Amino acid sequence: MNAEQLKAYLSIELTMWNELACLLEKHPDINLHAKGIPWNSRDIYAHLARWLNRSNAHIEAYCRGEKIPDLPASPEEMNDIWQQEDKALTLAEARTKAGVAFTSRMVVIGSIPQGKWDAGLWELVEFDGAKHYAMHMNYIQQNDSWG
Repeated sequence: MNAEQLKAYLSIELTMWNELACLLEKHPDINLHAKGIPWNSRDIYAHLARWLNRSNAHIEAYCRGEKIPDLPASPEEMNDIWQQEDKALTLAEARTKAGVAFTSRMVVIGSIPQGKWDAGLWELVEFDGAKHYAMHMNYIQQNDSWG
């Protein structure tokens, strides 16, 4: 990935992040996912923080040539485990954790040397990026519980 492509990618990341955050801020206390276990804004922010922190660590490890550890459970099971663990967080705490994780992501990705980019790294970077945020926006926009 050259410098211009990286700048464009990071711009898309920031745009999608901001769009998702706007949706989360508009409806902080209601169920934003129509199916399964209810998720409010706090849950989604906490969820994003967990996945982004994991992804950031994996991107850095990959760039150092280290093996990426497997998840101890399926992604869905991890979501359930982490949601239960994060229930004590306030919305403000979850928002802050997610914001810090997202900012770290932008720094981590922005600092990857051009020569490190390959298909494996791209897969790691894409895993928790704009597509993930878009999935959550799609869930929220499909849920018409707020009228």
